[in-house]
Amino acid sequence: MNLLEKSIPYKSIIMRCDSINRNAFSEAEECFSIVKYKPGMKSVWIEIQKAAGQFEGYSDADIADYFEKTFLYDSSEIDERCFFLKDNVEEACIGTCCAWFSNKGKRIVPVLHWLAVVPTHRNRGCARMLITYVLKYFEQKYGNQAVYLHTQPESYQAIKLYNDFGFNITQEDSYGHAVNEYEDAMEILKEVMNSEAYKRLKNTAVQ
Repeated sequence: MNLLEKSIPYKSIIMRCDSINRNAFSEAEECFSIVKYKPGMKSVWIEIQKAAGQFEGYSDADIADYFEKTFLYDSSEIDERCFFLKDNVEEACIGTCCAWFSNKGKRIVPVLHWLAVVPTHRNRGCARMLITYVLKYFEQKYGNQAVYLHTQPESYQAIKLYNDFGFNITQEDSYGHAVNEYEDAMEILKEVMNSEAYKRLKNTAVQ
């Protein structure tokens, strides 16, 4: 996370993908591979998130506690839904994303969750490869059901990428316990996003 991103105020953003744009898909290149979570990879997930600038101010113990409460209550779920992108040259996992789920009223909805790529591998299409894999998983498991995600203005570059895949910012819709701060978030995004990307985001907003 750079200094600009650190200075951007937090506002809660909800995005929803009603129709996946498959033209945005990018398969894992030969030097990369997708790896599913296995027991003992909690520390790998923590290191990737920390390197990506997440959980600033939290101890490893705090992050581990969050991980366990969020993901490990049902190991069969995380084994199927938590993915890592491995650099086959460096023999190291350099990114992660979860094909998770949440409640929306009485329904369960798919949620793209905790996307992160280490800084050394940004701008190499790694996030796009992970999103592609997760959305394909959702297609197989949920068919054409809408996919949600939660983000914030400091992730404005990721927001553009999500929009490429067909995720639209929602004006009111939400899921789980997430708050929707659309109006305030758009005011901030107008200042930090590329003007064309912001215009497209605003024009594709959904209720």
